[in-house]
Amino acid sequence: MNRHVLITWLLMSWAGTAMTQPTDSHVQHDRSRTSRAFYGWSRIEIDLGQRNSMIIGFDTYSQLLAHQNVDSVLRLFVADYARVQDASQDPTQAVHAFFRIAKTDHTLDLRYHSPVSTSFRFSTNSEPVLLKTRQDTLDIAWSATGSIVSPDPNAYPFHVYLLVNRLADIEQLLREGGGNSQVQKVLEAIRTYPAHKLTHPGFAYDLLYRNGEPKVMHPGLAKSPFLSIQPNVGVGLIRSQWVPSLSLDLQFIPNRFQNVGYSVGYLSNFFFQPGADGGFRVQRNDFLNIGVAFYAFDGLRRTSTFSRVLGSINVGIPIYRQGDYFDKRTFRFSGTIFQKSFIKVQPEIYMQGFFKKVYPGVRIGIGL
Repeated sequence: MNRHVLITWLLMSWAGTAMTQPTDSHVQHDRSRTSRAFYGWSRIEIDLGQRNSMIIGFDTYSQLLAHQNVDSVLRLFVADYARVQDASQDPTQAVHAFFRIAKTDHTLDLRYHSPVSTSFRFSTNSEPVLLKTRQDTLDIAWSATGSIVSPDPNAYPFHVYLLVNRLADIEQLLREGGGNSQVQKVLEAIRTYPAHKLTHPGFAYDLLYRNGEPKVMHPGLAKSPFLSIQPNVGVGLIRSQWVPSLSLDLQFIPNRFQNVGYSVGYLSNFFFQPGADGGFRVQRNDFLNIGVAFYAFDGLRRTSTFSRVLGSINVGIPIYRQGDYFDKRTFRFSGTIFQKSFIKVQPEIYMQGFFKKVYPGVRIGIGL
């Protein structure tokens, strides 16, 4: 065991630590996440080669123009990081550097993340090599005020992220040409993009620049409204009886920067009653519902995560009755109090007249 550890340590000292990193688009993956990792209504990802990437998060094209000289800030970071770099840290750790720039000063925060597992690479006639399985991240943020105001990344309107195998590799990237030339090519691609006016301040999109080719993803107005169709199947406990149900809601969401949606929905409840012949007969009561739902914000507190409902309130009236399980003057009140993935827990109250008869219940739904 001691010999194995010694060999591994020597390999890391002589040949460096090998890297295994993801090769897909970070921005495209982030768009599908419940909690987004990169700031900005729009994000640009530039493939720098060797599995290194630069991601620019911004709200407007004017911000992008104001901070296009990325290399000067990278040189400043390289100089500062060389003064504070801790050589005693485990080289397999992932480092997250938050570099905050203001007019009068700049601040560097370093966080170290130990690997959750240990990985080795084996090859014929060679010793095992300890792998570093997570990239280092440099997050550069510019302050709109004269000095550093907050350690919270959300307080800064513009970010540049570098995802690199090691933060020390940034110096080599600068020697090989840096990122300014790539940024200029992206700016030209944005200005000349034929399908949409990407320079418009109200437009949002993701752009992947790889091998000299821009790929625009998810274009649209940053604050445009949209409709969400939400089918659902469930079962409820009403008047001590298990009641299967089907529902379909159409929800209007003003824009993704608000955490509220307004819905119109249709719910069908199916009741099974004993028949005179010893079998069962089906009764059906359908309700037309209107409601409002509140959603959680993403990890950056910027946009809503529409797969995470904080709560909802709905009011319904009967519009179709097959059988007399509910009176035609019944009102339905319901809401979502818990959601986990596709499962929702929804308390219900069915009220006939004005509090003449009240039937509490609960429904568990599966769907959107």
